[in-house]
Order: sequence, then structure tokens, then C-alpha cells
Amino acid sequence: MKPNDKKIWNIIGQDEDRWRKKKKRSEDFQTVDAVIDLYTAKQLSQLQEKGFLGSITGTIASGKESGVFLAELGPEGEKNCEALSLSSPIVVKIFRTSTLNFKQIIHYIDGDRRFQKYSKKTHHIINLWVEKEYSNLHRSSLAEINVPKPILVKKNILLMELLGKDGVPYPLLRYTPDAVTKSTLTQILDQTKQLFQRANLVHADLSPFNILMGDGTPYFIDMSQSVLFSHPKALEFLKRDLRNIISFFSMRGIEVPDESEIFDEITRDYPDRDLIIQ
Repeated sequence: MKPNDKKIWNIIGQDEDRWRKKKKRSEDFQTVDAVIDLYTAKQLSQLQEKGFLGSITGTIASGKESGVFLAELGPEGEKNCEALSLSSPIVVKIFRTSTLNFKQIIHYIDGDRRFQKYSKKTHHIINLWVEKEYSNLHRSSLAEINVPKPILVKKNILLMELLGKDGVPYPLLRYTPDAVTKSTLTQILDQTKQLFQRANLVHADLSPFNILMGDGTPYFIDMSQSVLFSHPKALEFLKRDLRNIISFFSMRGIEVPDESEIFDEITRDYPDRDLIIQ
């Protein structure tokens, strides 16, 4: 936990009654380090009080949409995670309440039949965005795709499996040059195929920054934007994913397959494959 994060927890402990008001003051939503605002800290506090979450022990990453932290499970969390074969530490992903690009994320929500009705109020969209990642990870996990198992979602907070070893997260493909091999490329393309054919999903933002490498195995992460293959732009997103990955490996001297052939192989049984967006 960073110093400013600790300050927020102290504020909550000193002034718990402010959260019982029907209307929160504007300063309650000002952010600390642009990630943990008082609204978020309240949700974290409730997860701790209910025993789902223990202490936050460190920071993994901070991006434009979210902050990712290491944390310990509380007693209730440990009990609920037994069925998932998960134990501490876990990952707490906190979506920013002030800097999400709403105009951009709507493109990935509109057209998804799972979320046909939604409020366009700021916090509702943020919560929906988090629920969408939970749903996509759960769907992918059931289809045995290499993704972190989701544990719980609460407002703008997502708890999920830590992909790592001895409490240390696996590195991103972008920063693992030894993993840029023909074998890794083959695995990524196969996982993309399985994601489409078994989970009926397209990642929609696949890149070396959204793939972790663990003992030679690639794992897909950051799946808020992932869409069902029935989404009107699913094929467009799939082509972009393939182009990003194939280009990355090609520029590093790896022999790559033809993009259109891989696309055809993945979408062979797709009902609207003749409507491909060029």
C-alpha cells in the first residue's frame, strides 16, 4: 500500500458517518494517485469488513484505465476461493472513476446482447465495464482459455487470480524478449482461435501489452473490451487483434503465417463470415 493510499484509509476510519449521507460531496470523488478515491476506498473497506479481502500489499501496475494491486484474501475470501483452487496473494484491479474514456468504451458495450439495457450515468457505466471484464474472464475460464480466474466484482473493483510464481506476477510479453518465439506465436494464435470458437469471444485489444508470459505459456489479460462474436464489429476487432500480434512477431524476425489464412481458419464456421469488414 502506498503512503497516499494509507491516508485514505485513515480518513475513512475517522469519518465513517459521511458515507451514510444520501448525497456525497464532490471532494469524496477526487482521486488519490488517480486510482483510489474515497468512493473506491469505501468499497475496499466493505470488502475487508466482510472478510473477503485482507491487506493490500503492493502495486503491480497503473494504467490509463485502472490500477492493479497485490492483496491478501480475508477468511471469507479464502473460503470462497477454495472451489477455484486459489489462495493469496490475489489481484485487485481498480478501475479509475475519473479518467475512463466513455466515448471509446461505449463501442464495446453497444451491440453486446448481454448488456442491451444500461444507464449512461458515469458510475453505472464504470460498474458495467467492470462486470463486463468479470463476465468475459469467467466465460473464458470455463472454456479453458489461459486467463486469470475472476473471483468477485464490486462496483469498480475486480478481484481475480494472480498469474505469477511465488507471489511475483508474470511479466508482459512486451518485456520478455526471450519469449518472442515461433512457439509463443503459435500458442497465442491457438488461444485466439479457442477464445472465438469455444468461448465465442474476441479479445478486441490483443497486443504484447495484454499478454503475460509464464513458464513459456501466454496468458490473456485486460478483457473489459472483449465482445461476443455476435457483436457487429467482432470480425473487425478480430482482424485487428491478429494484425497486432503477427506484426509484433514479424518485426522481431519470427516467421509468421498469412493473416488472412489464420482469420479464415478461426472464423470458418462463423455464420456471418461473408460480412467481413475490410
